[in-house]
Amino acid sequence: MDNAQLNASAYRPPAQAQKKKGITGSTIKIIAVVTMLIDHVAAALLTRILISRGFFYAMGNEQRLIEWMKVNGLLYIVTQLMRLIGRLGFPIFCFLLVEGFQRTRNVKKYAFRMGLFALISEMPFDLAFSGRVWNPGYQNVYFTLLIGLLALWAFDAIAKLDPAKWLQVLLTIGGILLLPLYVARRGYNIVTGVINFLAGFFGKGVRLYERNLPLLGGIFIVCLAVMLAVWGIYRQKKGVDKAWRMCGDMVVLVLAMAAANLLKTDYSGMGVLTIAVMYALRKNKVGSMAGGCITLTIASLSEITAFFAMLPIAYYNGERGLKMKYFFYIFYPAHLLIIWLICWAMGIGWISAI
Repeated sequence: MDNAQLNASAYRPPAQAQKKKGITGSTIKIIAVVTMLIDHVAAALLTRILISRGFFYAMGNEQRLIEWMKVNGLLYIVTQLMRLIGRLGFPIFCFLLVEGFQRTRNVKKYAFRMGLFALISEMPFDLAFSGRVWNPGYQNVYFTLLIGLLALWAFDAIAKLDPAKWLQVLLTIGGILLLPLYVARRGYNIVTGVINFLAGFFGKGVRLYERNLPLLGGIFIVCLAVMLAVWGIYRQKKGVDKAWRMCGDMVVLVLAMAAANLLKTDYSGMGVLTIAVMYALRKNKVGSMAGGCITLTIASLSEITAFFAMLPIAYYNGERGLKMKYFFYIFYPAHLLIIWLICWAMGIGWISAI
């Protein structure tokens, strides 16, 4: 073997030219899209079929329900299994949003695209799920992702901010007060809802919302005490500068979650919180996904299968993969419209699936 052959056999491409092991971002997007499609077929098409076959009528009587399940049980089980598979989609999209925010060269264009497709998707979304051209009571997931993106943008701005002392104090006070108020209000709704349910179940229904306002104050005081303790410990360990920035982040988070709740977006405020948690844990991709899945599961136990989304994320190699950016944007409204058209052709398009 001559020198040329030895040199050729010894040559190895540089490390940066070697393809990384694992799966790319585009592959993960495809997984998210497929699971989302499975979920939406179940939620918008199969659910309508079940409703058209008398699901709500059967629910009113135990014997009717037993008879109904004999005929429709398999379809009902398949629908529920498909919905469980669909739980993987949203946390993956949240993870990719956090990744996209860190990698994008222009956040304004990123936000504009998301806002544009949120508007484009709204009519197909409303038709697919409510059978109405416009349903102000439920907005598509693009709005949730957009609000989450704007929150990340604000977090980044606060991290770089060098404001006057008065603004630092204002953000500190705002964070200490707003987060406990938000948590107390949401917690109050949960507590009164549970008590009202139990009271109604035992034949002693009461309107606790009007009679137990002191309960709201009590929950707020507890949350405020916890927040003050957290702020004090954080200030002592991290310093004044990081303490007010943490409070500023809390102000942004509360406003973003409140906006999602007010607009009644898909996944609402908990969806925004999921994005924020993933961003806070972004240095560890698996930990980031785990944090997001825990947040979703706290919001609803039906999200428990979201934890399977950790598997593809564990093999994510950080590369973009195929250039299919606009395909993923367009797919969302397109598949919803197609699902509704199928429902319409079957004569069940005007039945609400939600």
